[in-house]
Amino acid sequence: MKFLLTLGITLFLATSGANAQGVKLTHHCATADGATGLSATYLAEVAARYNVATIQTSCGKTLTKTMLQVAEGKIDMTASPFILNFLMKKALGPYAGLGKKKGADYANRLRILYAYDIASFYLVSFKTKGIDSWDKLKGKKIFNGPPRGGATTTAKGIIFHMAGLKEGKGYTAKHVSWPQSYSIMLDGSVDLSVRPGTNPPAWVPIFLAAGKINIVSMKKAIWEGKGFQKFANGPGAVGVKLAIKDLAFGKHVISEDGYFRSLVQQAGDIVNASMSKSLAKKLTAAFIKDIDQLKMKTPWAAGNNYGNTDGKRMGFCKMVGVKFHPGAVEAWEEAGRKIPDCAKG
Repeated sequence: MKFLLTLGITLFLATSGANAQGVKLTHHCATADGATGLSATYLAEVAARYNVATIQTSCGKTLTKTMLQVAEGKIDMTASPFILNFLMKKALGPYAGLGKKKGADYANRLRILYAYDIASFYLVSFKTKGIDSWDKLKGKKIFNGPPRGGATTTAKGIIFHMAGLKEGKGYTAKHVSWPQSYSIMLDGSVDLSVRPGTNPPAWVPIFLAAGKINIVSMKKAIWEGKGFQKFANGPGAVGVKLAIKDLAFGKHVISEDGYFRSLVQQAGDIVNASMSKSLAKKLTAAFIKDIDQLKMKTPWAAGNNYGNTDGKRMGFCKMVGVKFHPGAVEAWEEAGRKIPDCAKG
């Protein structure tokens, strides 16, 4: 079966490649060493390998903005945290200025090719700062994301639930772009970060080179409570509980009971709905064909659910309303994978 699937995708790509020569696309992502950067560089690699398109990737971007650029047709592709799809659709948070009608219209212009986990959230600090509990955040300087974006919105919510603090009242927030987020930790501009990361986080070796770190698990009682579970399992997210003994970064984790608790956000790489069905299908088929190679590219890639099409785990439909491009639906279904009806665009 796997042989026939691979053969079918190979023949499809081979016979369609000649017509794809000269196609040039732009693809924006957040951090180059994170889930969105890996996804973008991998797609560029396989799209070139199978003569589908030449893709120029550009990382270090704020995805709140790049999603608008895709909706407006200014760039071709971007990573898209599902929480941002929800906020755009409802004209909330960073998209409040769009208004409900324009927000819904813009969100309806977006279609995903494939999905993955964009990141889990971590409280990380150098041991010298003495922060080993969520109860020690009051009055601290915290990096909780770029000036605007889905990660920042989520980090603020986590701090509020876990520490009972609001930005500007209980703590001082430092907002910088992703490329600057390492330096403000390393030079002591902030006391800690509440930030996303892979599993294991790509930033752990960078911080460890400067000193010992604490990664603090979320509080068990609050994490298990109805209020936080509603938040953690909201649009584009799901709560996670992992045994510390199984984590590559486990020796740096502070926990009550041997488990690391957090939430993970889902995302996808999106295109404008106006992209041709043929091109969207070719891009997705190229992504599928060598997906095993993608999962071997980094220590954390296998755990990031690249290409997971399970509706419940990836949260395509719950309040988010994420839709796959029709070309992507065909590619996945021809690969033997089911796309939930609610996620077909």
